[in-house]
Amino acid sequence: MGSKAGREALRPEPPPEDRPHGYFVRGSHAPRGIVWYGFRSFWGHAQHFIASAIATEDIDSRDWMHADDPRTLASDIAALLSASNPGKDSLTEKLDRDLIVDYLADTGDDVSVAEAVADLVFARWMLPDPERPGETLDLGRGELLVFGGDTAYPVATAAEIHARVIVPFNRALSKVRDLDPPGTRRVILGIPGNHDWYDGLDGFGRLFRRRFGEHALEQEEPTLAAGRETRLEHVVQFVEKFVVGGQVDKQKTLSLEGYVPVQQASYFALPLAPGIDWLAADRQLRHVDYRQRKFFAMWREQRFRQHLLVMLPDPVYAFQEPSHTGVESARALELDLKNVPHLVLSGDVHHYERLQVDASLHVTAGGGGAFLHPARLSAEGLPKASAQFPGPVATRALLWRVPFRVMFGRAGFIPHVVMLCLFAPALEIGVRLFGDADQASLVAGVVAALVLALLADIRNRPRAKAVRVSILAAVAGAAMGVVPTLASVPFTMLHVHVGPRADMMLTLLVATFVGAFVFGAYLAALTALGLENTQAFTALGHPGYKHFLRLRVRRDGSAIDGFCIGLVDPLAKDAKPVLVDSWTWRPRA
Repeated sequence: MGSKAGREALRPEPPPEDRPHGYFVRGSHAPRGIVWYGFRSFWGHAQHFIASAIATEDIDSRDWMHADDPRTLASDIAALLSASNPGKDSLTEKLDRDLIVDYLADTGDDVSVAEAVADLVFARWMLPDPERPGETLDLGRGELLVFGGDTAYPVATAAEIHARVIVPFNRALSKVRDLDPPGTRRVILGIPGNHDWYDGLDGFGRLFRRRFGEHALEQEEPTLAAGRETRLEHVVQFVEKFVVGGQVDKQKTLSLEGYVPVQQASYFALPLAPGIDWLAADRQLRHVDYRQRKFFAMWREQRFRQHLLVMLPDPVYAFQEPSHTGVESARALELDLKNVPHLVLSGDVHHYERLQVDASLHVTAGGGGAFLHPARLSAEGLPKASAQFPGPVATRALLWRVPFRVMFGRAGFIPHVVMLCLFAPALEIGVRLFGDADQASLVAGVVAALVLALLADIRNRPRAKAVRVSILAAVAGAAMGVVPTLASVPFTMLHVHVGPRADMMLTLLVATFVGAFVFGAYLAALTALGLENTQAFTALGHPGYKHFLRLRVRRDGSAIDGFCIGLVDPLAKDAKPVLVDSWTWRPRA
């Protein structure tokens, strides 16, 4: 598909049927997808805790920011896009045409998947015309490219963004660079997610922050190859520079060919179209801070706009139920989502979901390249999703793979190390006290049951759900508790007895892998019952169901048309783009 991207308008296939899909192709080129229970990603989790600890009101990367005046920002964007009527108020009026916006979130993971998504983003598409049934719209790539958060994983450093986003996206752009008139420029905008904040917004700023001084004049050659420095080499270089009082050199800027960054803060507001303003907020790591609340409140007081396109780093409704962080963000921005029509765009959850709740339309589109999150299972009593990608049937089919992937170490070996640390001391105690591996397994069983029961996070759950989680944790703990005993049964049946110590080692080896299976089954059960919706598919690390949004903001502000274009299996040789969903949001009846 990439070779044709932009050369002719492509027609996506109809929305795919919600059904099980067989084998999925995984990337084979470095950097590959993050193995979330692997030791190479452990440093990302560590930086998460460190960043959370220091992200207080006293140490905040937003302190260097200067929020853009919305009218000035709109004028700057319009000038880059060759405005026809620069004196007008809103962006579409300045351009005197409809505005095309490409939106994607949760991007930089497997480099091959990222390039497949970029091919979708930079293509022209023939899409159904919402005003004329049976007719189509020829929509070229957006004049605005908007990232909705979590630019790269596991931590959005400059190096990770460069390797996992800049390189594959520039490769895709190299296929269409000759289709634009010379000097054509587009605009890149973004808000950070939690993985951007783990690096203190350093990588985020190098990509999205407006260039000044010498960097404003730089015309960099697009980067088409990632550096070969490993993470260990980077750490060694950092230590060396720290010891001698030096500094590790980083790329001053991160650039996508033909796209110009214009913002000076991690949040912004824009007069988008007549009667519609665009608010893009930054919640991470904790909340929408005071400076943002004041900035947005002052702007809204001037505008008296009720109808808003709101872009948030995480959804107000996640997996069809209210999200604590999303609801708090909406409250901080003083949004009346219940009674006034708003269009709320968000990522963070790595699937597509369109949900109409009261007066507002909520669209979650986190399919920019990161590992997959499931559709909500057991959704009784929750608002019904108008569209999902993947759907519940495909989700259930994928869920069966989780325990096996965890057991065989395809999700990483941290669970196995935890099992070793859990079982080994108890087995050692049992051998010393009883001199027999079978009795030692009973000791390990009790310890395992207690530890796993304590690992269930029920502090922030409603009472009914907390009870269900507790029961499931107890059952899983009991199952893990008998693993060492069951692991010793084959050796007993086969009369394999080398000695207490050797028996213990054999039992420990088998118990480690069986225990990892039980742990994976526990995660899958949480998702199947609708009690927790991310951890199982995080372990699965699935490359499928990627997508982005192409938005048409109508010049007169009467509507915004949205088209979700995706790939079920992005790296398959016969992968065919599909029109996952299309919709029209009308701010006024």
